[in-house]
Amino acid sequence: MTCYIIVKSDTTLVDKKEFENWYANEHLSEAMKAFKAKNAKRGWIKNTNFHLAIYEFENIKNAEKAINSKNLKILIKNFDKKWENKVQRTRELTELIQII
Repeated sequence: MTCYIIVKSDTTLVDKKEFENWYANEHLSEAMKAFKAKNAKRGWIKNTNFHLAIYEFENIKNAEKAINSKNLKILIKNFDKKWENKVQRTRELTELIQII
């Protein structure tokens, strides 16, 4: 069944427009390739400074491989350097169990 890694970023302490531009033009495609994800989506939680990135995988095995990968550690290091540790993030591994 389809799985997702959902990354929620709090951009309160950085320039939201700069973050938007960087994520759109650099980071989303870079992360999708590094994770070997099936696809990637992103957006904002309405009326907040919270950004969501959603990476889709065919199964839990591939998603777990991505979330435990060396590539993720590299992405985290580069992300934190770019945003000077001002963007706090959570990562959730979500496995769909039913679709109707």
